[in-house]
Formats: sequence, C-alpha cells, structure tokens
Amino acid sequence: MQNFTLHTHNSELNFDGKNTASEMIEKAQTLGFQTIGVSNHMIVNEILNFPPTVEPMFHNDFSKATQCYLKHIEILENLKSKFKISIKIGFECDFFEDKNWRNSFEKMLKQLPIDYLIGSNHFIRNDDESYILNIYHLKKFNPKLTQEQIDHYTINYYKSTASLIRSGYFSFIAHLDYCTIFNLGEDSRFDSYKIAIMDALKETKTPLELNTSGFDRINRPHPDPKYLKYLENSVPLVISDDAHSTDNLGRHFEKAEELLKSYNYTNRFTLEMLKKPL
Repeated sequence: MQNFTLHTHNSELNFDGKNTASEMIEKAQTLGFQTIGVSNHMIVNEILNFPPTVEPMFHNDFSKATQCYLKHIEILENLKSKFKISIKIGFECDFFEDKNWRNSFEKMLKQLPIDYLIGSNHFIRNDDESYILNIYHLKKFNPKLTQEQIDHYTINYYKSTASLIRSGYFSFIAHLDYCTIFNLGEDSRFDSYKIAIMDALKETKTPLELNTSGFDRINRPHPDPKYLKYLENSVPLVISDDAHSTDNLGRHFEKAEELLKSYNYTNRFTLEMLKKPL
C-alpha cells in the first residue's frame, strides 16, 4: 500500500486544517507513513475582497501572501529535526488563466523554497475571470446567480481545470470533479468538457490524485472511477487523503488500493516525481 501522503492541511496561520502541523506529522509517523507532505491552500487573487474575518486564508495581495507562505515554510522547516518521518513542503494552489495573475504568481514562486505544488480548482468563473466564486460560497453566501450563469461558470470551471493541467506548474492534480460535491456539472451536457480534461492529462502525462475524501462526501472518490478506465494507465496516479485533521490521515487508502486493483491501474506516482514548480 502507498506509504506516503502528500495532500494534507494544518491549522496554523488561519489555514483550514483542524490540527497543528506538528500534530499532523506526529500522527502520520505513528501510522507508519515514511513521508508526509504538508500542502496548505495557496489562494491568491486581487479580486478576492473578503474581510480577513470571513476568509482569512484567501489573499488579494501577493506580497502579503508571500510573507504568510514563508512563515508556513519556516514552521515546517523547524519541525524537520523533531521527527523521523520525511517532511515535504508544498501547497495546494488554485490556478487562474489571467496573464497578470500568472506573472505575479511566478514572481511569488521564485521567493518560496518549496518541494511541490498540487494543482487545484475550487472556483467557478466567468469568461475573463473578472468574476470568480469559490464553489463552497454558492451555499455559504447564496449569491444571486441564475441557473444559466451557474451552468456557464461551471463549464468554465472544467475549461480552467484543463488549462491548469497544461500549465506545467504542478506535480499532480487534485480532485478533478470537486464541483460534483455541490451537484454541479453532473449531467451529460458537461461530458465533453470532462473528456477534454482527461485528454489534457493524457497528452501532458500529468499525474493525478485519487482523492479519498469523496468516499465520505459522495460515496466515491474524486475523480469518478469511470474516468480511470478512460485514462487507461496513461498517467501516474497518487492516492490522497486530503487530510484536514489527524483523523483523516490515511483514510480509505485500503479501499482506494482495492479500487485501483479492480481497474488494473498500475501506473503509480512515486516521490521522485515531485518537482519544483518553476
């Protein structure tokens, strides 16, 4: 069974984990993992104008975000000598296509000594990304969007996911169909956009995670296992627990291994495939 976990979150610096980095690392070591990667959210965009008390881990200023992420890195570096388990430092990063965003993003990355990035998409958006909305906020804030807008923005969610795959920044891609947690993009009208995502993975050979948090949320992992058949072992796959607490570490790994075996999916991600983002 896979003996490392790379998609985990902790509670320091207003990130959305439930336990400290030290607690997460100690539990992973106790469970027998040889490596843990800590990958808190990297969500930065100048149009994210939430008050800090509402979404403290969202940033609209790259300079301030950089300082936060450097503090995060410092916390983890200081923990490395306290544990036998190998500790990798990464981020789960939301990607935007806007050229100015990408310039600022790349400038920030050059200042961050990290081991890897996970490519992620939590946002629906309009065509030019002048409007972006975290999918979770559809329920939390109930924005006044028509069903036509939501459907169009969901199509853009899938299109932007294909773009983040092709960007080349990421060691692997997280929960491709995250939006299905909120009953978005599930009917056949969206199938061609999902296939385009799979084609992007196959063409670029970009690794993908099988995110086991879906077993708890929607009774299946992310992505939908039917896409494993479409991929035909063409891309490396890593099992991720997307752990936001010590109780989540290694969750459903055995079930995921059984699923991959049933699909004869043998192309597996290794730690040597972790790459610097630039």
